[in-house]
Amino acid sequence: MFSKRALSVFLSLSVLFAICIARVFTVASNEKLSTAAVKQSTRVKTVSALRGTVYDVNGVPLTNIANRTVTVIFPSEKGAVAAGQLLKGDELENALKTLRSGTPVIVDKAPEFEMSGAVTVSVPKRYSGVLSHIIGYTDNSGHGVTGIEKGFDSLLYSEKGVEFSYTTDSNGRMIEGMGWSIDRGKNLGSVTLTIDSRLQSLAERALKNVGRGAVVIMDAKTSEIRALVSTPSFSYDDLEGSLTASDSPFINRALCSYNVGSVFKPIVAAAAIENGMGDYKYTCEGVITVDGKDFRCNSSIGHGEVDLETALAKSCNTYFYTLAMKLGADAVYDVVSGFKFDSSLDLGGEITAGSGKLPLKTALANSRAALINLSIGQGDLMVTPVAMSLLYSSIVNGGEYCLPKIVKSYRFGSEETVVSASPPTVAMSRSTADLLKSYLKTALMSGTGSGAYIAGVDAGGKTGTAQTGWKDGDRHILNGWFCGFFEGEEDYVITVVREDVSSGSNDCAPIFKTITEEMKILHF
Repeated sequence: MFSKRALSVFLSLSVLFAICIARVFTVASNEKLSTAAVKQSTRVKTVSALRGTVYDVNGVPLTNIANRTVTVIFPSEKGAVAAGQLLKGDELENALKTLRSGTPVIVDKAPEFEMSGAVTVSVPKRYSGVLSHIIGYTDNSGHGVTGIEKGFDSLLYSEKGVEFSYTTDSNGRMIEGMGWSIDRGKNLGSVTLTIDSRLQSLAERALKNVGRGAVVIMDAKTSEIRALVSTPSFSYDDLEGSLTASDSPFINRALCSYNVGSVFKPIVAAAAIENGMGDYKYTCEGVITVDGKDFRCNSSIGHGEVDLETALAKSCNTYFYTLAMKLGADAVYDVVSGFKFDSSLDLGGEITAGSGKLPLKTALANSRAALINLSIGQGDLMVTPVAMSLLYSSIVNGGEYCLPKIVKSYRFGSEETVVSASPPTVAMSRSTADLLKSYLKTALMSGTGSGAYIAGVDAGGKTGTAQTGWKDGDRHILNGWFCGFFEGEEDYVITVVREDVSSGSNDCAPIFKTITEEMKILHF
C-alpha cells in the first residue's frame, strides 16, 4: 500500500501532467487557428472600368453623364437563386459554375426587384451617343481606340476601377459573413473640348434623318469648333456590326474631303475685289465656249446681265468662268492658297481634318478649262467641311481666320493646360470681307439660298452642288453643300454637307435653316 506521502506525490504529478497536456492542446489549437487566419485573404473583382471625364466648353460632362446598375451575386444558395432570376441559358450555366467555385459573379444588369444573395452597385455609364465620332471608344482593356479616348488615353485611363473586395478561405472561396466592400476608385484626368453641347445636340437633331452627311459649327472669331456631326454614326452597343455596315458609320465625314461646288465662289469673288474687279458685269446667256468646249451655266436660258452680288446670289457659272479668265491664274491662286484647303488640320487630341486637293498653279496657268472649273469649285479640287469653314470665318471675321481646334484644355490633378489659339491669318482685306458678307446675306434672302432664309434671323450663306464623277447607272451622283454664318451673341459659321443629293439648295439649305432657327430660339 502507498504511504500517505507517496499518494500525495502521485496526485501532484497527475495534476501537473494534466496541466501540461491541456497546455499542449491549447497551443496546438491556437496554432491551428493562427494558421487558418493566415490562410484567409482578400480578393478583388473589378465591377466596372473608370475613365476621366470629357467636358464641353461650358463644363457640361459629355461622358459619365448617367449611371447604370451592376449586380454582384454572392456564392451561396441565395446567390444561385438570384442568378436564376437574372440570367438564362449559357450565361446562367457559366454563372452557377463560378458560384460553385466560391467566387462571386458580376452581372451587367439590374434586378427588377430587391433580392437576397446579391448586391447592386451604381457605376458610371460612359457614353450617351453624343459626339461619338470625336469622343471615340475604348477596347476591352479600357484603353482608348479612337478619338479623344485615344488621344488622351494616358490622361483618362485609370488602372483602378470600381472594385468589389471580399474575404476568402484557404481554398479561395468567399467566406460568408466576413464582409465585403465597394471601392469606387479615383479619376484625376479630364479633357475640356470647345464643343457646346447645346449646339451639338441641335446639329445632331438636324441631321437625324439624313443618310450620309456632316455639319460643322464654328466660332467665326476663334475657329473653335462648337459642334461637329457626322452621320450615320456607329453604335456603341454593336461596334462589330458598325464595322461591316455598308454606309461606313465609322467614317467622320466632317473631316473628309469632298468635291465642292459653288460654295467656293466667294473666294473667286474675293480675288476680284482685291484686284480691282469688284464692279465686273457680264451678260449670261447660259453657256460659253472655251477652246472648243462648252461650259454651261446652272440656268440653261441664262441670267442676263449680272454683277458680282447678283452672280453670287443666283450662282451664275458663266459669270465666274469669265471673271476667272480675266483675273488670270496667278490672281485666283494667290487668294486660294491663303487657306489650308490642301493641308491636314490638327484639331487636337489626334483629331485631324484630312488634307484636301488643289490644282497646281502651273496647271491653272496652262489650261483655261482647269481655271474655269476651279472658279465654280469643280475640277481637281477637294476640301473638307472643316477647311471650307475657314473661308466663311474670314468673311465674317473681317478677313482673318484662326486655325480650328476642338480641345480647349486638359487637366491632371490640380494642373491644367490650356491649348493656346493660333495667330490669325489675314486672307483678305476687311473691306473685301465686309462686302462679301453683305453679298452672302443677299444670296440667302433672294438667291439660291432662299430655302434657308428666316425673317428676323441675321444670317447669310451660299449653296453648292458638286459633281463627283461617280454614277449610279445613268444617274450622276452629286454632293450638296450649304456654307453660311449666323450673327448672334457671337458669330458662327455653319457648314452642311450631304452625299448623293439633288442639289445643295433642296437638300442642305433646309438643314441650315433648322439649325439657325433653333439657335435664334436658344438666344445664341
